[in-house]
Amino acid sequence: MSLPAICKPKISIHLTPSDHTDTLVLLNTHARVLASYEQTGSPKFYKLFDDFIKLFVESGNGCDVGYLVGSPTEVTKAFWAFVTCIKTEVTWVAQ
Repeated sequence: MSLPAICKPKISIHLTPSDHTDTLVLLNTHARVLASYEQTGSPKFYKLFDDFIKLFVESGNGCDVGYLVGSPTEVTKAFWAFVTCIKTEVTWVAQ
């Protein structure tokens, strides 16, 4: 039995913690907000995440391993845009 299309991941990223600690934190933050009953992300939060993922996957050979080292790239800019939006674009849901 196969999964419905809605349950299939759109992308597959294989990261090692030592190479991508900041990327893994970003992915975990997005997943935590997405799965939370206590917090919600704004449309901007989800758009900036999508922008980062698209650029990250399209760069390098499937992922830009050095986007936080050296000269800023489009991936670097997308990473920081998402990270800085978390303070204003994630809100607590009243219970």
